[in-house]
Amino acid sequence: MWIGITILGILYVLAMVFLALFKRCRKFALWTGLVAVAVTLTSMTVTGSQINADARAAGYDSADDQRDAQRAGITDPAMWRTQREAYLRTWAGEKKQKEAAAKATKDQESAQADAICSKDFNCWSNKFNRAATKACAPQVERAAKNNFEWTDSFTSPKFPRAVINSNGASITYVGDAIKMQNGFGAWIIMTYECDFNTIAGSVVAVRVNPGQLTE
Repeated sequence: MWIGITILGILYVLAMVFLALFKRCRKFALWTGLVAVAVTLTSMTVTGSQINADARAAGYDSADDQRDAQRAGITDPAMWRTQREAYLRTWAGEKKQKEAAAKATKDQESAQADAICSKDFNCWSNKFNRAATKACAPQVERAAKNNFEWTDSFTSPKFPRAVINSNGASITYVGDAIKMQNGFGAWIIMTYECDFNTIAGSVVAVRVNPGQLTE
């Protein structure tokens, strides 16, 4: 019974979500939908409790325990208890092997993609631009002795230029989208360079000097 109520409740909630798209029905859909959610959640809790109770009555520890026994092809609870640990260890080992194989495949594909990307200037410099911007910007700001103001925008990034060094192991990102105030209160445009280690994902060095980039 409770399973049927749960299914009906889920269907009713989905119907109310659709009905809420229409302004005239929105209030009705909201209130009845909330009631349906409460009833459905209660029904799901009761259903879960009933399923677990049925599993324990059949001799299993829980519904999950019963499903594991069914997976192993064992229908006798007493027999399952004697073999459960062995099956769980076997399944855990198989899961680890699958995860390790999937990780190895993913790492291999990533290494191959990086090998191709590293030969393309735009691909390799763009790959680390976001991480470099996040790590380098605070370092550039620390060079300000007084106030500073970034002047970058969506179409004008902080680091529009880059120089790839050491076969791609490091990239020097360059920009001039910041103004710093000197001791007399005057604003001066500054040019900055940030050496970013692509292997460690960290800043190696930052240099900030007055002036703008030349075309």
